[in-house]
Amino acid sequence: MYNSNLPVLIFTAVVGLCFGSFYNVVILRGLSGESIAFPGSKCPKCNTPLKWWHNVPVLSYIMLRGKCAFCKCKISIQYPVIELVTMLLFMSAYIKWGLTFKTLFVISFFSLFLITTVTDILERVILTRHAYILGGLGILYALITLFYPQFYNCLYLGENPVVVSVLGILAGICIMEILARSGYLIAKTRAFGEGDSYIAGALGAIFGWKYVLIVLGAGFIIQFCFSLPMFLINLFKRGENQTAIEFVLFLALAAVMWFLGNKVEPVIYISGLALLAVIALHLVRNIIRNLKTPAGNTYLPYVPAMIIAGFAGIFLWF
Repeated sequence: MYNSNLPVLIFTAVVGLCFGSFYNVVILRGLSGESIAFPGSKCPKCNTPLKWWHNVPVLSYIMLRGKCAFCKCKISIQYPVIELVTMLLFMSAYIKWGLTFKTLFVISFFSLFLITTVTDILERVILTRHAYILGGLGILYALITLFYPQFYNCLYLGENPVVVSVLGILAGICIMEILARSGYLIAKTRAFGEGDSYIAGALGAIFGWKYVLIVLGAGFIIQFCFSLPMFLINLFKRGENQTAIEFVLFLALAAVMWFLGNKVEPVIYISGLALLAVIALHLVRNIIRNLKTPAGNTYLPYVPAMIIAGFAGIFLWF
């Protein structure tokens, strides 16, 4: 079902902009530990209280030319970006699900997805209360589905929605903890932060134990695609040119083997696979050795990738 009632769509856009303005407060004050209610809006540089017309979403940023009305310090582009993204998320939820009770849940999921992603990108911080709320909403949605069949979707496939949701929490947390703690075997530290496990559990509450596996898997693919260029750049910056060249060679050879498939003689194909395996083993050895050094020992920011997969999952399966 797709909805295109223009007045309602415009109202949804305005509401989205207003909520986006509020989410900026939630994000920034959540990171600083301040109350989201008091005091009122102020300039983060000069602490001067803002007037109401300084807080009009997007328009105030444009009218003020991206500068504080009092101290003239630059206002972060984050403010209008979050407002516009929230507006688009609210509009897309209305277009897809209309004015329904399900839309309220979807908007709530989207909102927490956005807030969590931004806090992780800005400060590599996941606020556990956001994960708890997200997980609680997932269980609540499953509970409502249990009593109101019209909320049914392919996530539950005839099973008890609450059981599926609770098992999803356990599956998400267990998978992430196993992967995170495997880092101790290689680099003497977690491969992922603890916040990643909280978010994986919350996604499990929303998608259930079967579909959260797909979401986490898709997240790894997304993470790989985004991290690969930075990984290669960092290798060159640290002077590990041999490892970087081997990695590029491995990817190129893997692409050639995939393209050729069964179009060449079996002997040639098997030889190519053998060469690929040798390069892979040598590459893994070098990467593990690098991870054991302080320069290579870093957490992988996986939450944004999980959240992107979560957005896609809601549009596909809800």
